[in-house]
Amino acid sequence: MSFFNVTAFNSEEISLPLYVRNRINGDKIHIKNMDSPKKIKDIFINEKIPASERDLYPIVVDNNDVVLWIPGIKKSKFDKANDENYDIILWYN
Repeated sequence: MSFFNVTAFNSEEISLPLYVRNRINGDKIHIKNMDSPKKIKDIFINEKIPASERDLYPIVVDNNDVVLWIPGIKKSKFDKANDENYDIILWYN
């Protein structure tokens, strides 16, 4: 199982419920240890996701439409390490 196939969140830091949707033009993700957000479009290009699959790829967002996770590709700053406090675990297969 890949590191990017599992993520954990603290429900006090995000807005529930969580949703899975496709990307929307202008979507950005705040990646851990980065100062500015990164465009989902650029991540897909860098990861060499075929253009035909980009609009079908799942994106996990919270109730405020904040991008939390691109399963199998990138985790946001909201992802928790094993030694941090979390109460939500998501797994992508």
